[in-house]
Amino acid sequence: MNIGQATCQVLYTFPMLDQEDSDGVFTPVAVRSAAAQAADQIVNALRHGSVKQHQRLPPERELARQLKVSRPTVREALAALELAGVVESHQGRGTVVIAVPEQVATWGVEVTPTQVFEARLAIEPQLAALAARKRYPEDLEQLRAAGRALDDEYERTAQYHSDLPVHRAIARAARNPILADALEDALKHTESPRWVELRRHALMPASAREGHVNEVRQVIEHIAEGDADAASEVWRTHLAYYRDEMLAGLQEPRQAGGTG
Repeated sequence: MNIGQATCQVLYTFPMLDQEDSDGVFTPVAVRSAAAQAADQIVNALRHGSVKQHQRLPPERELARQLKVSRPTVREALAALELAGVVESHQGRGTVVIAVPEQVATWGVEVTPTQVFEARLAIEPQLAALAARKRYPEDLEQLRAAGRALDDEYERTAQYHSDLPVHRAIARAARNPILADALEDALKHTESPRWVELRRHALMPASAREGHVNEVRQVIEHIAEGDADAASEVWRTHLAYYRDEMLAGLQEPRQAGGTG
């Protein structure tokens, strides 16, 4: 039974099933974002040999034209592919395919920066609230130590390499390994060159860095005082600001040759 022509212009045919055999065979159809569908097409091109490892993708403007999507949508699709290790972006060279078809054989569970923040916003405020409710002395000391290290670096350089040690210290202080593991699953997508580039862009304004450091100080204070609601709200605000600052980088053309 043909279900129609998808964005990638491939017709799929499913066998007809008797009604009594069909229950439980299929899962509900998910509505996929334009960025996810654009990423799918690039992966399918790699899988079917239309593009190959080490090949440079067309410029951003041309990809947007071919896919009939906006350039910010192309940027989010490429960011998801970079997080997944399918492509790599190089200053002056554009976006290059680094995967081989075997690596994308089971593609379909791509992760975009937006989804990383959705997960973190669902998890981290709750971790902060739990940490404030439990307040084990040894956990508070480790959290304060992580905060002092961030403060010291910021006071010396007006920069900071990362505030993730504080995020992880809060997760440990929550004493819930299930939620802590869920956070680590989200954080593993923050190590790609593309994520690092977006982060650098987000923290370029001095006001952004100062605001984030102040929010870290506040959440530590609220946790130490046992104010779960305030700790949760500060951590939610911190992540929401960071999300907006980072994802704004997806709206701007990347300064790499061939991506204009």
